[in-house]
Amino acid sequence: MKHRYLSILLASVISLALLCSCSKEQSNTDVLSDYLGDYSYSDPAVCMVYEPVEDEFDDNGKPFYGIQYREVKDLDGFLVSGNTLLLYFYSSMDSRSGIMTASVEDVAQLYDGKLHVLMLDAMEYRALLEKYDINAVPEFVLIKSGQKDQVFESSTYDYWTINDVVLWLQSNGIA
Repeated sequence: MKHRYLSILLASVISLALLCSCSKEQSNTDVLSDYLGDYSYSDPAVCMVYEPVEDEFDDNGKPFYGIQYREVKDLDGFLVSGNTLLLYFYSSMDSRSGIMTASVEDVAQLYDGKLHVLMLDAMEYRALLEKYDINAVPEFVLIKSGQKDQVFESSTYDYWTINDVVLWLQSNGIA
């Protein structure tokens, strides 16, 4: 009899944990839908989201995942939302940005669930460049709730790679 009660209790705990887990996923999706819109590869503000690729499945019917670009429809709201954000400033006028952007996609995938990567065209967001005293791009800014915003300060490096950005994120508590 004792084992039966223990089994029922264990099943209840597992069911409750699964229920809580599902509601957290739904909550995160709802939060993103407040700030993000449709797929876009041309908007000056996009969020790199690691999610299922539409209409692409493996042989077992499971969706393929990849980085999707979603338009940011409420940047001001997203910036103060309390979410952990990595702002990636780039220049649409610089043809070399594509190389860095591919590496930033890797960072977005690596830190999926820990932060949201926002890709911002520096030509369109000059006020943010001034706010963070950014003089050159590409540049990164980390926004964490309850902490001072951190700037990577790429112009202080003689040479840097995306691995330096990852180390910087880790030194700022993103594991």
